[in-house]
Amino acid sequence: MSDTGLSRQLGLRSLTLAVVTSTIGSGWLFAPFYAARFAGPAALGAWLLGGLLAFALALVFAELGSLLSSSGALAQIPLLSHGRTAGFIGGWCAWVSYLALPSIEVMAVMQYLASSAPWLTADQGAGQVLSGAGLALASLLLVLLAWVNLAGVGWLARWIDGLTSWKLVVPLVVSITLMLTAGHWGNLVPLAQPVGTTLEGMVRAISSGGILFSLLGFRTAMDLAGEARQPQRTVPVAMALGLGLSLLIYLLLQLAFLVAVPPGQLGGGWAALRLSAHGGPLVALALGLGLGWVGRLLLLDAVVSPTATAMAYMGAASRVGWMMGRCGLLPNVLGRINRQAVPSVALVISLVLGIGLLLIGPGWQNVVSLLTATLVIALAMGPVSLAALRRQLPDRTRPYRLPWAGLWCPLAFVLATWAISWCGTTALRGAVLIVLVPAIGFVLLALRGRAAGARQGEEPPHGPLHFRQGLWWFLYLGGLVAITAWPLGLAAELGLLAAWALLVFPLAVHSRLVAVSPWAGVGND
Repeated sequence: MSDTGLSRQLGLRSLTLAVVTSTIGSGWLFAPFYAARFAGPAALGAWLLGGLLAFALALVFAELGSLLSSSGALAQIPLLSHGRTAGFIGGWCAWVSYLALPSIEVMAVMQYLASSAPWLTADQGAGQVLSGAGLALASLLLVLLAWVNLAGVGWLARWIDGLTSWKLVVPLVVSITLMLTAGHWGNLVPLAQPVGTTLEGMVRAISSGGILFSLLGFRTAMDLAGEARQPQRTVPVAMALGLGLSLLIYLLLQLAFLVAVPPGQLGGGWAALRLSAHGGPLVALALGLGLGWVGRLLLLDAVVSPTATAMAYMGAASRVGWMMGRCGLLPNVLGRINRQAVPSVALVISLVLGIGLLLIGPGWQNVVSLLTATLVIALAMGPVSLAALRRQLPDRTRPYRLPWAGLWCPLAFVLATWAISWCGTTALRGAVLIVLVPAIGFVLLALRGRAAGARQGEEPPHGPLHFRQGLWWFLYLGGLVAITAWPLGLAAELGLLAAWALLVFPLAVHSRLVAVSPWAGVGND
């Protein structure tokens, strides 16, 4: 039992499988199709580039994970290095993203099952939405996942271990079967088009195609660090193993998808490919090849894989909310745990908000860009905090220490900036609104509380607001919105964004606290 009250039961195997199950969710059912439509054969290169982006961030968080061994650490890291304002912004991004992910995964389940049970969805002109029955079933599934989480991290680990074994086997079986049955290797011939068009397609595949969305599950190891044995060692290793294994599976699956598409369906190019019948693109391919058993296996996995991912992210969301409540960034009630050492209040709130999101949620692809932008904004804090903590805690033990961090952190920040912009102008603006409007509300409420406390002669319960140390967030995100609003070519936009990131990065590091925040709740757990 850690001094936070959470129970340390997770070993390296469970943490690695948690990363895999968070990474291989609904993405493997949809991303190969959308990536192929955007980039054609270059989708393989897009997966490699997306993997590079994910690994660049994962290496940064590997050191942070070895430094901090608390569950929900994504909410703790920016508070530790830059104080409450930056801590709220970074934690809020992570929490909102995690809240949405279980609902998105459950929506993916309903979307696939609707081919066999059309009563699960209804047509509203602009697209398919959940029907009343579909909403009830999706809500019931979320309640079931919350019940598993409430039973304790040991139960959660056993469910994840069993379901992840299935999730590793099925994509491999499907990929090998499709390649051996179809084998249209001519589909891999590069398209006769300008290089700029190919690169633009790869960028869209990474963002809107769901590649980066699918590869950001590595952070689950940090979210569960407070319940891991020897977290300083197991968290970095689990992140690397889980992400590497998941990327290999995605590459194999994308290759199989590309060579399984009948050449006759590519007369209008990859962008015109339509595989919407029979419950989704992969099922359509399998049935078109006469592989009925593969189609049935895919429909079964359409329930298992996203459900397991939703279960893992529901647990992660509750722990980020718990950490924010414990540190005073959200109401203190979220910091409570039950007799099973589970943050039960934060979990129930995550469940209620998740069901609410089902009422307004559009289709899978429509929310991927917005969700990816919000997730990467949360992760962009990592390189800044790591550079700051190297100065604030130079002598603290780090079982893993990132080599050449002075060069790697600015590079990772540039890559994160590019990834945010690649999600598209609409998604970026939406994500910035999701981040900054609550942040402004947080600052105003904090100032009001401080004024009321000053009149009564009371000190703020969670320390100073540290607004100046978080001001760089507003500058950074405002600059991203302004740059992406200009009609620039891809190369010019990337260059300008890189220059902006390299300008903001030292300002952000310099704005750190003199000493780490004592309100971040960092102990020896």
